[in-house]
Amino acid sequence: MAHPEDSQAVRVGVRLARHPDDLGAWLADGTAFEAAGADALWIDPAQEPDLHPLALTAALAALTFRSLLVTTLPAAGPQPPALAGMLASIRRLSHGRLRILTDTSPTGDPGGPGVFRRVPGDAECFEHLRGPDEVERWVAISAPDGRAAWRAAVRDAAERGFQGLVVPADPRLLDILRNPDDHGGRHDLQLAQG
Repeated sequence: MAHPEDSQAVRVGVRLARHPDDLGAWLADGTAFEAAGADALWIDPAQEPDLHPLALTAALAALTFRSLLVTTLPAAGPQPPALAGMLASIRRLSHGRLRILTDTSPTGDPGGPGVFRRVPGDAECFEHLRGPDEVERWVAISAPDGRAAWRAAVRDAAERGFQGLVVPADPRLLDILRNPDDHGGRHDLQLAQG
């Protein structure tokens, strides 16, 4: 994925819609953002009784192949043995791309899924715990309103020492990721007029 100058290290995580009305369209959005170069897809549905974050994650794992899949665990979910089995299945289905979003420090299973931890006192910052001594810092930002704003956000993140951005899914972001070097108008989107 192409990034603005001096910011090659900044990765992009896309937070998929929290209220997916059409699950087919939601899954298509996830695959489109991955194809456009997103490094991570964040699955964090609103607390709805008929949407299970792990089921959504498993479906996305079957349709994607490269992006990390960052998900939440349901507040009222299965008992620990059943949860461990579901996580192991999704980890295998995703070929190790599964990450859990948590508010606490990770414990236990080094063979378990990786973790994104919210930084205490800053709801917009996350630490991606890649290994015992390897931590990436990510920050949540709003969707860019254009290419200049995107370049500025990426540059700012790099200058502040962040290795990743978490951005809400947005059609403008998809266009920017698909066409990173387009500095002018999108001539391919103009209609012929006679």
